[in-house]
Order: sequence, then structure tokens, then C-alpha cells
Amino acid sequence: MPKSLLSMATIGGRTQDTDERFEVINPATGAAFSTAPLCGAPELTAAVTFCKRAQPQWAQSERNRRGALLACSHAIARKQEDLAKLITLEQGKPIAEARSEVAYAAEVFAAYSEMEVPSKDLSNGETSRTLLFNRPYGIVGLITPWNFPIGTAAVKLAPALLAGNAVILKPSPIAPLSPLLLGRILKDLLPAGILNTLSGDKSLGEQITRHPDIRKLSVTGSIPTGQAILSEAAVELKSVTLELGGNDPAILLPDCDPHEIAGQLLDSAWRNAGQVCSAIKRIYVHQSRHSELIAALSKLTPNYKVGSGMESGVRIGPLTTEYSRERLTELLQSAIAEGAKVTKDSRPLPSHGYFFSPAIVSEIRADHPLVLEEQFGPILPVVPYRNIDEAIEWSNATNYGLSASVWTKCPSVGYEIASKLECGRVGVNGHRRAKAAAPFGGFKHSGLGRELGSWGLAEMCESQVVNIFE
Repeated sequence: MPKSLLSMATIGGRTQDTDERFEVINPATGAAFSTAPLCGAPELTAAVTFCKRAQPQWAQSERNRRGALLACSHAIARKQEDLAKLITLEQGKPIAEARSEVAYAAEVFAAYSEMEVPSKDLSNGETSRTLLFNRPYGIVGLITPWNFPIGTAAVKLAPALLAGNAVILKPSPIAPLSPLLLGRILKDLLPAGILNTLSGDKSLGEQITRHPDIRKLSVTGSIPTGQAILSEAAVELKSVTLELGGNDPAILLPDCDPHEIAGQLLDSAWRNAGQVCSAIKRIYVHQSRHSELIAALSKLTPNYKVGSGMESGVRIGPLTTEYSRERLTELLQSAIAEGAKVTKDSRPLPSHGYFFSPAIVSEIRADHPLVLEEQFGPILPVVPYRNIDEAIEWSNATNYGLSASVWTKCPSVGYEIASKLECGRVGVNGHRRAKAAAPFGGFKHSGLGRELGSWGLAEMCESQVVNIFE
């Protein structure tokens, strides 16, 4: 298979290949369409060396860093189509969603280019001075997932760079090509060695986690991945930010009109084929509106055409991995075996690739794994509740706590319910993506720390107090 600059690592401001490469699968066909460098200890050692050389000078001028971030934003926007096509080929989402992801990445870089690294005078009129500064860690390791390979990279990269850090970015081996291209796009806009992109397998991630010169880690992945990384990072007492997924509930109050909101519910649940940490993954509806909601959702299900993300009119692409399809199939079959009813589109799926028909599941018990676990696919269980306390109890009855939404014609009631939900973000009459200016993160096993906004910047800094005695 021919090698391409689009799938080269970036180390020290230069593109670099490796002797060994690994295949990248197009989930719409189930076949390899490209390869990526299999980086290991030599590449990581080189990247750390370049980081150590470049970072002190990079940390000197915040003004220059903000200018570089703005230039990065413009460059990402100019290369939107190239990045979007790679995202769709390696990850599967519809091309329109991929373009939106790239636009969001450019937006995040632009937002941080306007932000200042805060400092504060804490003296309070005393004769001595107490000054608070935010200093960079030095070298930051970023490990990103396959479901939003460019969007998540931007959420981590922009604040890390603004803070004055040098960065080693390791994308998921399932979708490494678009982040590798991102590294190539940005390498000439940043000092050599400030941004290094290394693709590789699990062992590379473990080496980044253990490396003593990498003082900060920011990781998005599964709960087991986060637990393993936290354990490894503890040896070197590293600071770690973790975003580990969610099983977001949507609570519908009796005053909702199911037909008015059914489209919004499905758009959230099935964006990126349901492979979104903060997507709606379970619905709790008052028993008096249960049948009506099932009818409204079922009526709209055929509108969600399944197919290759490159095809016009497709709204649900393939699942990104064969494992995901097998797991969803098992969860759905288990629910059916226990008496659950399933509404699916009757149209045949493509004969190749990891496609899965979106499904509405009703008459399922509230503690079934399909409800309590993060399905990460286009399945939407709907559970009736008798009173709002029951709905709140069920919503909180998982180890996840990322996002949730409450749907009602009375926003003040929605606000009151939101305060009782154990999660990092709650929408009232909406379940939308994270805004660049607001903190994003979860309670419980959904992670540690926050991303985006000034909170995301703070995660990339160490606080330093300077006392000046006269």
C-alpha cells in the first residue's frame, strides 16, 4: 500500500515515517484503505527531546502564542474538506457531520486565541505582595479517541498550547489519519517541536503515560482505559484530566408534546451513529405519554437513512468498529429475549461494512444493561416512569455522570430537576454539544477535571504563588 504524507508522524516540525506501519480500516467497507506509522520508543524519545528544546522559548510570549492559535484556526478552516473526508473514511460519520466537526475545531482554536492566561494580585493592601501565576507544565501528553478525532484533539490542543506547553498528541489507532494530517497542517505555524503527532498502538499510549518528562496527561476514552492510565500516572504523580464517556438520560415530563420534540431527541441520540459520549442514550417518559412517544419516534425512524458517510442523504454512517456492532447486537438480542419490543427501519443494510439499523426499544426493564450501560450506537431505550422522583432515581443509578436533559413546558421546573441530577451538564429543552466557552466534564466515573473555556485552560497550568517581601 503506498505511503503518503497524509499519514506521516510529525516530530520536531518535520514529517517522519516508521519502518512498521499498521492498517486503517474504512468502516463503510470493512477493508483497509490506508496505513499509519507505528511509532514506539524511538519516536517518543525524539519527540520529548524536541519538546524540551522548544518549550522554554515558546512559554516566553503569550501574545505570540495567541497569534499562533488564531493562525491555526484559519488553517484548519481552509483545510476543512481534506480533514472532513479523512474523518469520514476512517471513522464513518456522514461527511456533513465531519465538516461540522472540523468547523468546531477551528472555533475552539479561535476562542482560545482570544483568551489570556490569568494572573492575580492577592496582596489585599498588605506591605508584602502575593502574586498568583499560572505556569505551563512543560510537556503535555494528549491521547484522543476515534469518535471525534479532530474535535477532541482541538479541545485538548488549544488550551495546552495557550498555556505555554509543548505537546505530544497520540490519536486512536482506529482513526489516526485525520489527526496526523492536522499535525502536518499546523507544523509550520508553530515552533519546531511544540506539536508532535505520533500514531501507534496501546503500547505507545502506555509509554507516554509512564514517561517521566511528560508531566500532564489529558485523555478521552473508556472507563477501563482511564483507570489504567490513572494507575500508571500515579507512579510519577502526574496530573491527569480524564473524559470517560457517559450514559446520558433524557427525562420527559407529562406536559411535553412527544411529536414536537421527537426529532430533537433522535438527532441527539443518533448523531455520529450514536457514538457520542454526551448523546441521549436512554429516555424516561411519564407512563401517560409513553405510547405516544414511541409512536412519534417510530414514525421518524425511517428518515434516518443508513449508509456510507460519503453518500448523499445518509444520516447514520457505519459503526466505527466490528466490535461495536457485535456488542450492540448482543445487547439488543438480550433485551428482545426478555420481552422488549423493537422498532427498526425495514430497509436492508449495505452488504459490506459495520452498519447497524437504528432501533427504538420499549417495554424494557429499567435495570437492563441496554439501559444502564453506554451502548455507543443507534439504539434508544424508552422507559416509562410513574413519578418524577422515580425518573430522577433511575437517571442517577449508573456510574456515569456526564450530561442529561429535562424536557418540559415549564423551564423553572426543569431547572429544579436539573439540580438533582448527578452529572456535569444538564440541558433544559435541549441536548446539544459542548460550547467552547463552557466547562465540559462529568461526575463519578465519567471523568476527572474539565475541558473547554477557562476551566480547560486551568487544567493545562500549574498554579504558582510568588511572595515579594519589602
